Amino acid sequence: MQLLIISLLIATITNTSSSTSFAVGKYAGEHEYTNNLTLNKKLTIADAEELEVSIIGKTEKCCDFITIYADKKFKFSGVIEQKFIVSGSSIRVIFKSDGRTTDEGVLVKIATRLPASIFNDIKKQLLVSITKILQYGTNEIYVKINHNLQALKQLHTKLKTTQKNYSIINKIIRELIVISQNYQEIANMSNNIMYAHKQQFGIINNLKQQTLHNIDKIKYKYQNYQLLLNDAKNKLVELDDPLEIQRYKFSIDGYNAIMRTLTEQQQIWDRFYHAQEVIKDKLDAHSQKVKLLLHVLGINSQIYKQSANVALLRQNSVLKLNNLINLPELQNVINNLKISETDILKLLEKIKRAGL
Repeated sequence: MQLLIISLLIATITNTSSSTSFAVGKYAGEHEYTNNLTLNKKLTIADAEELEVSIIGKTEKCCDFITIYADKKFKFSGVIEQKFIVSGSSIRVIFKSDGRTTDEGVLVKIATRLPASIFNDIKKQLLVSITKILQYGTNEIYVKINHNLQALKQLHTKLKTTQKNYSIINKIIRELIVISQNYQEIANMSNNIMYAHKQQFGIINNLKQQTLHNIDKIKYKYQNYQLLLNDAKNKLVELDDPLEIQRYKFSIDGYNAIMRTLTEQQQIWDRFYHAQEVIKDKLDAHSQKVKLLLHVLGINSQIYKQSANVALLRQNSVLKLNNLINLPELQNVINNLKISETDILKLLEKIKRAGL
């Protein structure tokens, strides 16, 4: 009976002290990775609003788990290499192994999510959204328009330089039909493209709110240090003890230095927010220009289709292709789009260089 009890005994080690790491197995000298092991530890960084959590290691995939409890639950097993962000100043880590196989072990670390990390994450997501709006659909559209117009120009040249016959006219008719179909396919993408743009605008608006939240946090910190500074100055005039006077002067110098740093940080965040507003407006205008291009292509699709129908009915007549090749309305829309893209790309490069 005693042997049975010993064989079924589960070793449970609990550590509720404040710490920033948790380790078991090869990552720790204190806790060996054994069967029937339960480890429970709270990791904390006082006053942190968000934590960066990193986990590395390897457990028995089927049955040994590392579980993280934070603003939500995370559970891992097998080969683990994870990094993620959680809200709050602490997480609860629980490691459990069953009674069979063991493996290497696990290391969990937490760190305060620094302002520079938050800034860079927002910037990275913003750049991705800007690029998606610029590229989604339009690159493919430009290629197809250029290809179709070049094909039509070549046939137009052949029509002018060779004897007109049914063969060349039929080639032109087929090309007109293909272009009509291509343009209609592109025009039919309008809803999908606009929906994709809408999704990215939602992300950009959320990033702007995150930026404002961080600006508000800096303002709040600044106000708190302003109160501490005023309090220290008021107490300083009442002091006679040289050591106390020196201590308060050091505090005042420290508060002033911190407030200067906070002011510099806010200026960077303010410029970043202004850049987001400017580029959001430009992206809105750009999205409307893409919508206009798709509409124009839809109309041109019908023009090419009807031109092909006329040519089919009157194959012995002279085909007039100038109006189908030189399309100033379409070219103006494309030119405006490319100018818009260039303008946005310049702003994108400025945002890339922004830093905290």
